[in-house]
Amino acid sequence: MKITYITLDPLKYPRIRKIAHTLKNCSGIEFHVMIPRIKVFLGGGVIKRIMSAFINYTLVILQIFFIRSDIFWVANCPDILTIPLIFRKKHYILEYRSPWAIEIAEEFGGGPWLYIGNFFERLALKYAWIITLTTSKLYERVKVFKKYIFVIPNYPLKSFGDKVVPRKIFRTQHGCDEKSKIVLFVGKLSRVEGADLLPSIMEKVLREEENAIFWIVGDGPLFPQLMDFAKRFPRRVVLFGWQEYTQIPNFIAAADVCIVPRHTSSYSIFYNEEGLHKISEYMFFEKPIVACGIAESSEYLLVNEDCMADGILMALRGKVSPSKRRTWEDYSEKKIYEMLNLIYSGRI
Repeated sequence: MKITYITLDPLKYPRIRKIAHTLKNCSGIEFHVMIPRIKVFLGGGVIKRIMSAFINYTLVILQIFFIRSDIFWVANCPDILTIPLIFRKKHYILEYRSPWAIEIAEEFGGGPWLYIGNFFERLALKYAWIITLTTSKLYERVKVFKKYIFVIPNYPLKSFGDKVVPRKIFRTQHGCDEKSKIVLFVGKLSRVEGADLLPSIMEKVLREEENAIFWIVGDGPLFPQLMDFAKRFPRRVVLFGWQEYTQIPNFIAAADVCIVPRHTSSYSIFYNEEGLHKISEYMFFEKPIVACGIAESSEYLLVNEDCMADGILMALRGKVSPSKRRTWEDYSEKKIYEMLNLIYSGRI
């Protein structure tokens, strides 16, 4: 049985490696990942990003029309990747990572964009054969479609920390000693990921904690603004840009506190450590975590948006408990086996 996984940017989606890790141990399964052949980026402005998205979506959709596979496993965001499969009447598993319509509204505003996002989201869910979720928080949103649903948390593989550079060495390589108190942000530098909140957060923390240093790992439309801010605090705000996934464990292991700033909305309840893989990667190294704008959890300190700086200062002063490690093999892998057993049984 050939399973083909489809997503817009597979090289930047670590979950695929985890799924491949599990499926390689399953006899009779041939796992493939579709790599988009052409990708266009016209610039960082809103209009240019919309044009880039339109071109890239169109090219990928055309590519999907010509793929041959027994089963397709499609990551939403964007949900329109399911359109050629619906036209072809193919079985597909919908990997429902997050509500695409919400991400569109947060990035580009509501109005027609929200309507379009909602339409394609519901269409993708309606015609899905099976739905997989990265977090149990999304179950209430999809149960109305009466599909087989499997919650597969986005926890890291046990091998995630196998080749970590020793903490002291990595910190020294980047100009930090043991007195430095490193606060780490990993993620896309966009409003959706809360990167626009960083300047006000950093300014207060840097003012009140002389040893604090912010490491920002990631790229995105807000990179230029954050770079301008960093110029005000030489060596205390460091932007590393996009990094190879193999480097992420080094940054986390070397950090003292990890953060997840997000804007609070009516949809914040859908996001926790099960689905936001960067949180579970922070947890892998049992780091104190400070977050806002997501669901409650015992694994991090959840604060109001305007209290993030205070929460970080608490964590730097040892007043936030470290998180607990959870791995893909211990929690997520068995859910994939359950899904495969359902498929092989013919009950679907």
